[in-house]
Amino acid sequence: MNRKKQKSNWADPATTAENERLSGWLKWVWTGRGLAFCINMVLMMQITYYCTDLLGLPVSLVGTLLLASKVVDACTDLIFGYVIDRTRTRWGKARPYEVFIALLWIGTVLLFSVPDFGITGKIVYVFILYTLVNSACATFVMASDPVYMSRTIRSEKNKMSVTAFQAAFILLGSTVAAMCLPQMIKIFGTEKSGWTLIALIFAVPLTIIGSIRMFTVKEVVPLDAANPDAVKTTYSVKEGMAALGRNKMILILCAVCVLNNAIIAVTQSTAGYYFKWVFGDIGMASLVSLPSMLTPVVLIFAPALSRKIGTGNMMRYGLIAAILGYGIRMAFGTNLVTIMLGSVLASVGMIPAGTLLSIYEMECMDYGEWKTGVRVEGMITSGAGFATKVGSALGSGLLGILMGAAGYVSSETAVVQSESAIQMIKILFNGIPLILAVIATVCAMFYTIDRTRNQMQADLAKKR
Repeated sequence: MNRKKQKSNWADPATTAENERLSGWLKWVWTGRGLAFCINMVLMMQITYYCTDLLGLPVSLVGTLLLASKVVDACTDLIFGYVIDRTRTRWGKARPYEVFIALLWIGTVLLFSVPDFGITGKIVYVFILYTLVNSACATFVMASDPVYMSRTIRSEKNKMSVTAFQAAFILLGSTVAAMCLPQMIKIFGTEKSGWTLIALIFAVPLTIIGSIRMFTVKEVVPLDAANPDAVKTTYSVKEGMAALGRNKMILILCAVCVLNNAIIAVTQSTAGYYFKWVFGDIGMASLVSLPSMLTPVVLIFAPALSRKIGTGNMMRYGLIAAILGYGIRMAFGTNLVTIMLGSVLASVGMIPAGTLLSIYEMECMDYGEWKTGVRVEGMITSGAGFATKVGSALGSGLLGILMGAAGYVSSETAVVQSESAIQMIKILFNGIPLILAVIATVCAMFYTIDRTRNQMQADLAKKR
């Protein structure tokens, strides 16, 4: 007997987690904003290369500049998270901040359009634009996303399903962008004006795609009004910081985020140098991204896998795969086949702690509420977002500082590099990521929400 397909009911405030059914289009719409943000990150990974080889800035100075920008982040991230937690509008708590995806791309185009100032003028311009893009726009985009989902989707199964679908699609899109970008740099990137064109090619369509979710998906889960006597959602900065300090799961997750994103930043930022100076053709950097197109297949099994072994084990096993990947790349040197094989393992290994980050953030929201009675949302996501950006800055900073110390010549007219600079590029491409992956695995061993999940969810359901 044919069974009639049940009608979507997620937009009904009376829907419960047990009977929630999503619209078929929701996954696609939800993914657009994440895709626009992640491709922006792919382009932003080239800022060091742009500053050194196009603007002629010293590589050590650029690394220091990017690190200095994160000092501003330290002052803004948790503040912006607190702002999100205090937001009450007819559009909801997190949804209004979707507008920052458009501002993010506008700032990125301006960042890759540095006027013909002197050295000091270029430094000031890059610092201001880089800080605005990362400290304001990216912060609001990252901090609001899991809060938005937690107030739109109730079921843990549906959250993982949407997140896995989004991660697969984003990974595919980001991989295509990462493959195309070296070719675009090779064609357009020999002049500064070419970088403005590259940024615009990405910015125009992705701003449109990234904005659709804001106008089509409402916040419908009434977490604030469900049981105000049992769950505290309004708090002072001091109370919020205290709640974060007592939430050991978010502290562990932040540590993993720092290391995970440092790995991504240092490998992606080094790729251009590696293929330019080791292989002699920067266009070959696209080949390293090609095997990563297989990794979305892994995400098809993520929902079932998370239910079977737990999200914590997914994180740990993934990082172990990354260790194997970087070990293979380092052990077999410049062999392109082993570099591609190692890159596949590394890419797959980074999926849980990277592309499924919002799942872990929402787990930490529930864990903190369970442990402290205070539901901290924006500050948790902005804390994880801050850790992500610190990791990216650490990777970029290591690149600049270590390559500068190794004697890398940043002039675009250089035709050779010293042996010490070549060796440092190889270390940054393989050795440093391997060490960081080992440390991240050790940290992930202490992420133990899987052990208390059933009790936590039962207790929270009673309270609400």
